[in-house]
Amino acid sequence: MEKCKMLIVDDEKFAIEGIMNCMDWESRGIEAVYAAGSADEARILMQEKPIDILICDIEMPDEDGLSLIRWVKEHYPLTEFVFLTCHSEFTYAKQAVHLGSFDYLLKPVDSEELAQVVERMIDSIHERRELSDYNEKYQKYYALYNKQQPLLVEHFWQDMLSRRILSYGDFLDRALQDAQVALSSGDEVQPILISLEEWTKVLPERDQEILEYAVKKAAEEMLLDGRRGHAVTDRNGFLFVLAYGDHGAGDEDGDGPDGWVQAVERFKEACLSYFYCQISCYIGYRAPLQELPGLCDALKDMERNNVTKPHSVLLYNKAASVAGVMAPASGEPVSTPISEWMSVIASGNRDKVIALIGQHVAKLEQNPNSTPKQLETYLHEFLQVIYHFLYGRGIAVSQIPNFTMWSTAQIRTLAQFRYWAVHLVSAVMDTVFRDKEADGFVQKAIYFMRENVEEDISREDVAAYVNLNPAYLSRLFKKETERNLIDYLIETKVNRAKHLLDSTDMTVSAIAQQVGYSNFSHFTRTFKKYTGVNPQEYRRQS
Repeated sequence: MEKCKMLIVDDEKFAIEGIMNCMDWESRGIEAVYAAGSADEARILMQEKPIDILICDIEMPDEDGLSLIRWVKEHYPLTEFVFLTCHSEFTYAKQAVHLGSFDYLLKPVDSEELAQVVERMIDSIHERRELSDYNEKYQKYYALYNKQQPLLVEHFWQDMLSRRILSYGDFLDRALQDAQVALSSGDEVQPILISLEEWTKVLPERDQEILEYAVKKAAEEMLLDGRRGHAVTDRNGFLFVLAYGDHGAGDEDGDGPDGWVQAVERFKEACLSYFYCQISCYIGYRAPLQELPGLCDALKDMERNNVTKPHSVLLYNKAASVAGVMAPASGEPVSTPISEWMSVIASGNRDKVIALIGQHVAKLEQNPNSTPKQLETYLHEFLQVIYHFLYGRGIAVSQIPNFTMWSTAQIRTLAQFRYWAVHLVSAVMDTVFRDKEADGFVQKAIYFMRENVEEDISREDVAAYVNLNPAYLSRLFKKETERNLIDYLIETKVNRAKHLLDSTDMTVSAIAQQVGYSNFSHFTRTFKKYTGVNPQEYRRQS
C-alpha cells in the first residue's frame, strides 16, 4: 500500500521539531514529513508536493489555521487534517468540526495520542484510495460493457462450437473468411474453459454481470498475452479462451502444458484479488479446428463432473481420450445393425456414440476395397438411423439446428465422414437430451431446497445432492429458470418464514433459527430485502 506524506504547520519551531521527532513516522506509514512556519509557506509547499495529512496549529500571528484549512478544502479536498491549539474554547472546536477536522488536539500534544489519530487518518486515506481504484475499474468495465456489440468473430465461434458450421474443406475456410478470423482450416486452436465458481463478496446482480464481462476481457489480455486468439462465451454460457496456432507449430514460448498452467494460476489469483471471484480452469490441447467442438464438449464434461476439486487448474488427458474414442475393432464386419446404433444413441452417452463412429471409420480405412459409392451408401444408412431415432422420439428434423445442411452435405472422404457424423449426432443428442437432462437436475435441486428449507444449506450442498459441480449447476439453473440459484434458495426460506409468521405464535428469533439462520440480524435484513418490511411489521400487517 502506498505510504502517505504529512505536513506540520506551526509558527513555533520547537513545536514542529517535537512532532517530527516524537515518533518513527515511517514505521507508522508516513513516507515523508514536511514543515511550514506559516500559512503562506504551507500553501507553497502544498502546491509543490502532494500532501495527504495536515497537522495545523490554529493560533498563528499572520493567518490562523482555520483560514488556511478553508483554502486547503477548496484546492485539495482529499487532504485529511487535524487541528492543534493551546486553548480549549468551544468556539474553536465548533469551527474545527464544521470544517471537517479529523480531530482536535490540545497542546502540548501527547505523542501516542497524536500517533493514534494519524494512524486513523491513514486508514481513512487507504480506504478512500481503494474505493477510488475500484470505482475507476468499475466505470471502465461498465463503459465497455454498455458499448459492447455482438462481433462477427464471437458469432463464428459460437456457431463453430455448437456445430452449426460444416468444419471441413471450403465450408470452413469460407466461414473463417466471412467472420474475419485470421485462421485457415488447417490451423490448430488451444482451448481453455474458465468456470466462475463463486463470488467472495456480496454483489448486486448487475455488478456481477459487469464483473463477469471484466473477467472475460482480463482472460483475453492475461492468458493470450500477445498471442493471437479470442475469449468467447458459447451459446450455453461457457467461457472459453481460444489461443490460435499454425498447423504443425511446436509448443514453444510458454505454449506447452506447464506454460499454460502457470499462466492460468496467475490469472486465477488476479480474479480473486481484483474481481472478487473464485474460478477453476480446464486446459485442453492444441487441436485441429475440426476437433475443437468435441474437445470443448470434453472440457465442459470435466467441469460438470468436477465435484471434489473446486478452485483448481486441471489438464485434459488427450491420450486417454484418443484411446477410448478411436480404438479399432479389426476383423469385425463394418456394418452395424440399426438396432445397435439406436441403442447406443438412445443411451444418451455421447462418448459411446463417438467411439462407435470412430471404430467404423477405422474399419472402413482398413478395407482396401472401399469405394466412394460404398461411402455414400454407408452415409445414407447412417442418416436412416438418425431419422428412425428422431421419429421414435417424436421430434421433427426441423427442430435440429441446420439439419438440412447436414443431410445434403457432400462427403468425399472418410475423414470428412467422421467429422460429419460426430457433428450431426451431437446436434441431435443436444436437442433430444439436453433439455430433459437440465430439467431433471433443476427439478431435483428445487426439490432438495424445498425439503431442506429449515436447514442451513448452501449452494454447494444443493450441488452435492444432484452430484454436479456448483458452478455448472448455477449456470444450468439460471438458464432453465432465469433466476439465480442462491436467490431461489433465499426466497424459499423467506416464504417458509412468512408461513410461520402467519400460522404460529413462534418468536421471530425462533423462526429465524427454524429456517436455518443462526444470525438474527442477518435474517431480519434478508427478510426485509425480499418483502419490503421486517418480520415484526409483516406479522402485524398480516
